[in-house]
Amino acid sequence: MIEENLILYLPFDDADGSGVAYDYSSRRDDAVIFGNACFSRNAMKGKSFESNEGGAQTSRTIPFSGDFTLILYVMPVTDKIGWLLNLPGVDNYIEQWMDVTPNHWISLVFQKKDSFFHVYENLIEVFSQQLTSVPVGLSVNDMRLMAGTHALIDELELYDKAIDLSEVREIVNNSTDVEYYINGINFKEFGVYVSKGNGLVGQLERKEGATAEYDTYHGRAYDYDYVKYKERKISLECFIEAHSRSAFIEWMHHFFEQFRKKGTRRLRVEHDGSTKPLVYEVVMLEGSDPDKTFPRYNEKMMVGTFTLNLEEPDPVKMVLRHISTTANSEASIKLTSPKKLTFSWGDGEKTFGVTGTNQTVKHTFAEPGEYDIIISGNVEDITNLVTDEIIVWQKLM
Repeated sequence: MIEENLILYLPFDDADGSGVAYDYSSRRDDAVIFGNACFSRNAMKGKSFESNEGGAQTSRTIPFSGDFTLILYVMPVTDKIGWLLNLPGVDNYIEQWMDVTPNHWISLVFQKKDSFFHVYENLIEVFSQQLTSVPVGLSVNDMRLMAGTHALIDELELYDKAIDLSEVREIVNNSTDVEYYINGINFKEFGVYVSKGNGLVGQLERKEGATAEYDTYHGRAYDYDYVKYKERKISLECFIEAHSRSAFIEWMHHFFEQFRKKGTRRLRVEHDGSTKPLVYEVVMLEGSDPDKTFPRYNEKMMVGTFTLNLEEPDPVKMVLRHISTTANSEASIKLTSPKKLTFSWGDGEKTFGVTGTNQTVKHTFAEPGEYDIIISGNVEDITNLVTDEIIVWQKLM
């Protein structure tokens, strides 16, 4: 698993003004934003990093003494882009300048394998040379270096190994399919595919506050300052494939079994990679009967279509990410809230009724891994939030 060798992952999808670019690798070496640097909506995915003569600094360094692979996307503002590999000594370096199309994204891959250094532009090798000493630095520049670069950078990944070129291609050509998970299991593992999703990101229906009607006035008077929302209703149009009648029934049973357990179920939708997924705590209140026709012979492909109707009772939420490579890791969140909040920790556990001033809420995760923590309720009233966890969504509804 190359994820074990991922030592820095900066997708730059964070909230502008937060002063931090979160590291989504297990090392959690977040980068501090300085100068006029900011996040841009012009991106390969989500948002990107715009230097604006500023920068982002992380404690993670490139492991030059061993093998490594650095992958990133760059959008230059000039027609040339260059890289420079610093070597020990005075004026000892290797550099290369490449013709590029301004304002277009390109992928760059820098890889050191044994004593050889390779560079790939859009997955085509453009440089290869054997090194006689260990590098001490690497930079990527455009022609406006002296004036301060304004290039955009996105999806930066650093590995402490020379990963295979086939794996590099898989990373760079990452599938844009929308992936659906229930309780951490991909729908596709049950043979279930989603052809259309409704209600995932649409505007919630508002609750009706106090109203009044007067005989001497037209219409009705509303309390327009009352802004609260009803539950979210999600409808997924699905189809399931199985190689026989018996397999069809078995897979349908396993899939629907995920919704028959007590409490809410975790629905996760990866619409643009895994760093900013849409996450929901849902229940299945309505039945679902697949539309199918059994083939004459059992050993024939069966396809059934059905609609999965789900409800999210508490739809307004904040989403955090906890990442750990060790067992019994702890998440700690300190906040102030005048209204009761519910914490859904992503491992099936919940904490209810959190309210008050400077309340510290902690949770221990028995197993290592990545967990999306949902804080649901009147999250717009939360103040003084302090945590080391990644803030994926400040407010998702």
